[in-house]
Amino acid sequence: MESNPLAEKAPVGEFSGKALGRVFRCFTEPRAVFAEIAARPTFFWVLLLTVVLSLGVQLVLAPRIDMEATVLQGISRAGKEIPEEQVREAVNTANRFRTFGLVLAPLGALAVTLLLGGVYFLGLKVAGSEAEYPPVLSAVAHAGFPPGLTQSVLLSVVASTREPFPAQEIPRLLKSNVAAFLPEDAPRVLTALGGVLDVFNVWYWLLLAWGLAAVGGVSLRKSAGAVAVLWGAWALLQVVLALLR
Repeated sequence: MESNPLAEKAPVGEFSGKALGRVFRCFTEPRAVFAEIAARPTFFWVLLLTVVLSLGVQLVLAPRIDMEATVLQGISRAGKEIPEEQVREAVNTANRFRTFGLVLAPLGALAVTLLLGGVYFLGLKVAGSEAEYPPVLSAVAHAGFPPGLTQSVLLSVVASTREPFPAQEIPRLLKSNVAAFLPEDAPRVLTALGGVLDVFNVWYWLLLAWGLAAVGGVSLRKSAGAVAVLWGAWALLQVVLALLR
């Protein structure tokens, strides 16, 4: 993999303003950022902002979720009949979990990013790359930030203008995926696939392909293939889960 001489002459510190600037430059010049990451990966700012972003969205969404409606809709979709006392107990449990979710969601976002870094690291190895895990993780995290920030801001704005709603409506708040345009009684498999076909996912896929090609020293075709295979596996998993519900 060829080095980036400009990055070597002016190394970017992990906690520097330049490292922070990389995160936001992914909006305007992602390929330049990925070339810099290939020479010297940075993690602190992008991972911190990922956690803060997840927490911010939860702080907006959590008060808007109608837990009783969420529980009742879940019971209805499952085709079950549950005594009112058990429904109240389920609602109380969900309300207690709401606070725990504020902590769990940011940690989950961090864990998912670290896991995806490992998955794409293995994918690049299969494609013949000699890249190490750190630059792959950095590329994955930076690629996810622009679509993640945009989606989170829009979702928060829309949610804040709504009356309390069941949690099942969250995927439909933004008309950015195919599932949002399907009727509520659409087959679960179609809804699952439609949720994957999202504008923000496509944006993420494009950035991932560029980023993995840069840090992995492989062709864009190979990096795009790795992205396609792994997201295809994710779509298949969503279908399987939908069939099991």
